[in-house]
Amino acid sequence: MDKVSVFRSINLITIIAVYVLILVGGLVRSLGAGMGCPDWPKCFGQYTPPSSSSELPDNYQEIFTQKRLEKSQRLAGVLSAIGLKKAADKIRNNPEVAEETEYSFSKAWIEYINRLVGVLIGFLIILNAWWSIKLRKQSTAMAITGIMAFILVVFQGWVGSLVVATNLLPGFITFHMVLALLLVAILLYQQVKVRSLKGLIAGKWLIGFLLVSFFIQIILGTGVREQIDVFVHQGMIRTQWISQLGTGFYIHRSFSILIVLLTGSLIWINKDNWLKNPMMLSLVGVIGLEIIVGIVLAYLDVPAAAQPVHLLLGSVGFGMIFYLFLSTYSRHRII
Repeated sequence: MDKVSVFRSINLITIIAVYVLILVGGLVRSLGAGMGCPDWPKCFGQYTPPSSSSELPDNYQEIFTQKRLEKSQRLAGVLSAIGLKKAADKIRNNPEVAEETEYSFSKAWIEYINRLVGVLIGFLIILNAWWSIKLRKQSTAMAITGIMAFILVVFQGWVGSLVVATNLLPGFITFHMVLALLLVAILLYQQVKVRSLKGLIAGKWLIGFLLVSFFIQIILGTGVREQIDVFVHQGMIRTQWISQLGTGFYIHRSFSILIVLLTGSLIWINKDNWLKNPMMLSLVGVIGLEIIVGIVLAYLDVPAAAQPVHLLLGSVGFGMIFYLFLSTYSRHRII
């Protein structure tokens, strides 16, 4: 196999692994295991989760709460120093940061597995970056984006530690998701550069508008999920969640109509060949499934099993639209 073929395979595996991580992360949140390990990168101060709370000090909750408080205060200081005083005050004045985390064997291992998948992604990103650099003579952009992906994963890991340090503070989780989508976009850009694309897609402006709209829809959905996290923390029963959601939920729900209209318009202007385009055909299926799962969430009291599926489908849909967007600018393999 030549260098391009090897890189194409490594890059594709990395993209799939990132989506697996997004799914696992969604499972962690839906199962309420986000704080299964109250510290980072270790879990209760160990390289593997303890088998029971008897392996921990009697005052382990106080110990890890204090460590989390110290880290969150350092973060608040940094944010304040760079002018983000409102964000810093939000962290300092958030009482949830000081809440103690009780040991749970199942939640600790769920979160730990999430971290192991993250480590696997790290190794794949390193491999992806290495082969990207090897292709620098054919494409400088390939090497640059490979290094960017590596830096982004390191930064993403740091942000993940802050999510734990701030006890899943709303805002950080959304930022965490945005970074994941950015990583997907960089990797897909590389995939397009090493593939021979068959035929151009009509409607550059339309697919660009769809891409932006879909991204906004994901952010709106993440905001709704953060509201639900608050309800869970308050002990609100599942059947009350939907009725207590604010305007953001109704905007998110109604925004799906725009997504459907834009997708339908894209199909219409490509009516002669969209059925021959596997990516467009798959996109229609993903968006259809996403809407069905959204209906299930809204009318069946947000079942836990549907939440990570909804997140994964949204992320996959974003990736497909971005891939189609890139394909409107390139018909043949660039390198």
